Amino acid sequence: MSSYSDADVGALNRVVDAVRRCPGDIHRPELAALKAWAADAGATFAPAPAPAEAPAHDVDDESDPDEERWTLHDAEPAPIAEKAGEPSDADAEAAMAAKAEAAELHSDGKGAEALAKMSEALAHNPGSAAYWGLRAVYHLEANLPRAALHDANKALERNPQNVRALRVRGTVNRHLGRWEDALKDLSAAQAIDYDDDTNPILRYVQARATQRHKRALARRQAEEAEEEAAAARRQAELRRQRQQEAAEEEAEAEAARAAASGMPGGMPGGMPGGMPGGMPGGMPGGMPGGMPPGMEAILQDPEIVAAMQDPEVAPKLAQMMQNPMAAMGMMNDPKVGPVVQKIMSKMMGGGGFPGAGGGGMPPRGGAAGGASRAAPTDDLD
Repeated sequence: MSSYSDADVGALNRVVDAVRRCPGDIHRPELAALKAWAADAGATFAPAPAPAEAPAHDVDDESDPDEERWTLHDAEPAPIAEKAGEPSDADAEAAMAAKAEAAELHSDGKGAEALAKMSEALAHNPGSAAYWGLRAVYHLEANLPRAALHDANKALERNPQNVRALRVRGTVNRHLGRWEDALKDLSAAQAIDYDDDTNPILRYVQARATQRHKRALARRQAEEAEEEAAAARRQAELRRQRQQEAAEEEAEAEAARAAASGMPGGMPGGMPGGMPGGMPGGMPGGMPGGMPPGMEAILQDPEIVAAMQDPEVAPKLAQMMQNPMAAMGMMNDPKVGPVVQKIMSKMMGGGGFPGAGGGGMPPRGGAAGGASRAAPTDDLD
């Protein structure tokens, strides 16, 4: 029959107590043998909780590898009910007695029992920052970082200058890669109560925080440079678009001016003899040396201008301008006739067709003046 020493039994009891408080610990690698034995005995376990990593923006994942990086593998401790107001004398005495027992157990290396007694002390006096800070230390020594962080936060809610809690939280944050948070807590703890053992951790955290700050600064500068370059590219593209639009508008305006003033590509040779100097063969006693009335309206009509650029219509219009009487022979032309009629209507509204006299075009068909007169008859008388 195997015999167990008091130390063996005490160690086993501490492990069992710890697993009772944090059932998820049964999945830890160092307890694999205990888990296997319990499973063979018929025990079942809840699934292992997914490790809760620190938020991405708080954790430094870019620096050199950290062999002492932790994960929050454990669960938070069981909640302790709050009590309103100050504790009663009985509660205060019971809390102090439990805390004293916890300190004695901790000195004897009985961490699990010490934690249990500190939980008892907090149940009597949950408003004590000192009790929360002390239990945070015990949790940290038991490799329960999530529980330690929980208790440190509770202590600092009640007393922001609790040195134990500042050191515990700073240490946990150091092992989670939260360099700025760790630097803040450890610096505050050292300012309140300097500790030689804390100083090496503080120097390490300062170096890591400086590296992180430099990387963040370089990244921000690179982002700003890229934003400035992108803004410059956008401005250049806007200038190019404005220049292109201005060039297109100028080309359209130039084409419109050319179409309105000189009928480019229109009648061969333009108006015979050109506009200046008058229309050759114009009205007798008419308007030598100027544009006939109505011509401005003709040159502004897009349909007439387009017809003047038609290679089939332009020569006939040129012929009509030289010999207005030829217009009568063009009236039946399906392409020229409508244009001639439109020109005639505009010219007659302006005082007559050039070269056709003040009365406009001669009437189509019939006698050339007013009502027809009867033929003379012989006077038989």
